Amino acid sequence: MPEFSPASFKPSPPRIADHGGNAQDEITRLREELEHSHRLAMLGTLAAGIAHEINNILTPVLAYAQLACANANDRQLHTKALEKAIHGVQTATQITQAMLGFAGTPEESESANLNAVLQLAIECIGRDPAKDRITVTVKARPDTCVRMRPLALQQVLMNLILNACAALRSRGGELVIEAIEHKNGSTTIRISDSGPGIPAEIVGRLFEPFVTSRQRPGKLDRPSNRQGGTGLGLAICKQLVEAASGTISASSEPGKGTIFTIILPTARMQHAKAS
Repeated sequence: MPEFSPASFKPSPPRIADHGGNAQDEITRLREELEHSHRLAMLGTLAAGIAHEINNILTPVLAYAQLACANANDRQLHTKALEKAIHGVQTATQITQAMLGFAGTPEESESANLNAVLQLAIECIGRDPAKDRITVTVKARPDTCVRMRPLALQQVLMNLILNACAALRSRGGELVIEAIEHKNGSTTIRISDSGPGIPAEIVGRLFEPFVTSRQRPGKLDRPSNRQGGTGLGLAICKQLVEAASGTISASSEPGKGTIFTIILPTARMQHAKAS
């Protein structure tokens, strides 16, 4: 057997698996898989908070049902128990349907109604920001539409809303989402928060992979606070926005909050959908 020499070792170049297409097809497939994996990772981050919210929904339903069973002749109580059950199930169903839709496969539509997608994003998050003393204000016309896949837009908005809520959670504050349509055929979406801001040395690198402004969770953090970032979320957001022929940027000043600005092509109402 010939003696091995490190100097003579030449590693083989990496090969892209053949899936019946060219290298560009494989790159596209891998990007789609990364996008889907990121969506699932976001749901994993939200899982503890969503479970807590569903428990809060089911607890009064159970309490009223037990009271109704113990008071078989109280028709008013029975009616109230049924009303509580209907409301609770409807609320829990909205959350789970939003989660299932978000975890699914991308759809064919290339246009999205901003308000409809925003509503789905907030439903998917599950926890009402008001419970953390966060006021959410949406300033967008009901017919504001952009040329971007609804599920991709939802993924970007959820990522930015989660980041803002994480920054505001300790002391509360305001989160504003506004959309401005321009005559040149573009729409600007701004997501701004009144949080502590991001250090200047990080702002310029936010969209690079593995760069994060979030703190890792400590041992004493509650499950709902375990939002330590991996540094991939904003990089994937940038990829999704640029795939829709748009741009995304960030500006921040310590102590004065953070603003994310997305510019996308405007779409016509009749062709726009939610995810």
